Amino acid sequence: MNEETTITFVGVEERATSRGQSELTRVTEKISVDALRDQFTRFMQSLESAFAVDQVQTAQGVFQLSEIQFSAEMSAEGEFKLLGTGVGLAAGAALTFVLTRKEAS
Repeated sequence: MNEETTITFVGVEERATSRGQSELTRVTEKISVDALRDQFTRFMQSLESAFAVDQVQTAQGVFQLSEIQFSAEMSAEGEFKLLGTGVGLAAGAALTFVLTRKEAS
């Protein structure tokens, strides 16, 4: 029997109450490793397209982009989203990535 490999995601989700307030509830989901890999690949391809620059021209001169650091949220469905400054987490997990330019061979 070939069982699909999964990862268990545990997080919190903000839900509205009947009184118009919100409460945090625990979320536990199993995510297929294959589905997670596909979501991550799409997310990274989108970032690559957005930051596909070799040089940045500013008033102070030309700079080479050699490293990008960003934080992302992973939802209970395995979807990745870029986090902005001061953004709180709902039903996600914060992940920090540092991408460094590969040296030319």
